[in-house]
Amino acid sequence: MRSARTLLVGGATAILVGLVAAPAAQANTAFENQWSPEACKSNVDSGFKFTLWYNSSYAGTYRNIGWSVYDFADENEGGTAHGAQPLNYCNTGAAGSGQGIKNNAASAQNRNTGLSAKVYYNSGYRGAVDVLTPFSSWFQLKNTYNENASFLWA
Repeated sequence: MRSARTLLVGGATAILVGLVAAPAAQANTAFENQWSPEACKSNVDSGFKFTLWYNSSYAGTYRNIGWSVYDFADENEGGTAHGAQPLNYCNTGAAGSGQGIKNNAASAQNRNTGLSAKVYYNSGYRGAVDVLTPFSSWFQLKNTYNENASFLWA
């Protein structure tokens, strides 16, 4: 038969294990995609592992993306109503600076070593798709060249 002290210690351990094992709160991924400094760092240095460029052959301005984007023209930053906040290219001074990404991407790079990057023709991860396997680059998108509306990690 266990003593009351053993039961109390065992119960406290179970509670602590439960607290340690609980998942962290989800980041507001739309906010991070919009405002994180990682978005406009050099693609070599950014913690965001997917990059879209305005021009073919990785030319013009770019944008690093960390999380899937349901609609490049409406990156909702929270709440139930759409934020109507487009995801724009970085202001680098190069061609395309500050312009919206939707229907303006020509080349891409996936630096993630475990996930494929999918660029879709339509919002909501629908329509024609270009799939960049882990750690691959495309000098020119094929199915979504200047007709890209969403992005999904898969």
